[in-house]
Amino acid sequence: MKAILVSILTAALAIGAAAQTKPDTTNISLGDKRILIIDSYPKNDTLTVEVKDSTKEYKSEVCLVMGLDAGVNMLRTADGSMTMDSTANWLELNHSRSLSWRMQVLAANFPIYKNYIKIKTGLGFAWNGYGLKNDVTMQTRDSSAIYATVVDSAISYTKNKFRAAYMTVPFLVELNSNKDQREFHLSVGAIGGWNMGSLIRQKWQDGDHDMDYKHKGNFNVNPFTLDATARIGYRNFTLFATYGLTPLFEKNKGPEVYPMTVGLQIIPW
Repeated sequence: MKAILVSILTAALAIGAAAQTKPDTTNISLGDKRILIIDSYPKNDTLTVEVKDSTKEYKSEVCLVMGLDAGVNMLRTADGSMTMDSTANWLELNHSRSLSWRMQVLAANFPIYKNYIKIKTGLGFAWNGYGLKNDVTMQTRDSSAIYATVVDSAISYTKNKFRAAYMTVPFLVELNSNKDQREFHLSVGAIGGWNMGSLIRQKWQDGDHDMDYKHKGNFNVNPFTLDATARIGYRNFTLFATYGLTPLFEKNKGPEVYPMTVGLQIIPW
């Protein structure tokens, strides 16, 4: 009988031990018998539960970037026409030579609702080139007006470009279809600009000589600009457009024309 009780006790303790990963055991010897006492809840064992926080934080960030856009420049009159009137027909453009390069060097992102809605701003630069279609030369008269003169018919320019450079500050509201990464996105907003300088670049052939003329000046370009802008794309493919709200030249100091640009994002920012 004693042997049966010991066997039952031993079997019960063994079953409890099998359910524990790290049991504590005590050996008791009774004559030729040995009893194993197994503590199913050791004092030194600690039950650890790891809880993972699935909530992602969306923080504001300011960083250096190297974003790049490329586009084509156009000009429109005050009534929205792409055809220049008689006072500005010398500004007819060769659009294949009227390119815009925009570089973003500083970007700031401020999430409003996760990654779905955020504000984007920063600092950048823009170089807007206007390839003149006709063989004319831009001139200023006593800094009060800008006009163009038709050059000698014997001269045919191989390059006749007017360029204006700006420091730019965009302010955009971006909508994104994905909360964790950039998928389908749409941005609308405005871009402010400050004119850093302007120049005229002309090239032509004079007999056997290649002539190259470059002249930097003010040319009565508006010192401050404001453009409405929109961007739409999927992941890193983005199209953009800007619509000038301020004229290219200062009021009453040049033709009233407004710049526009359409183009493609080359390097995202």
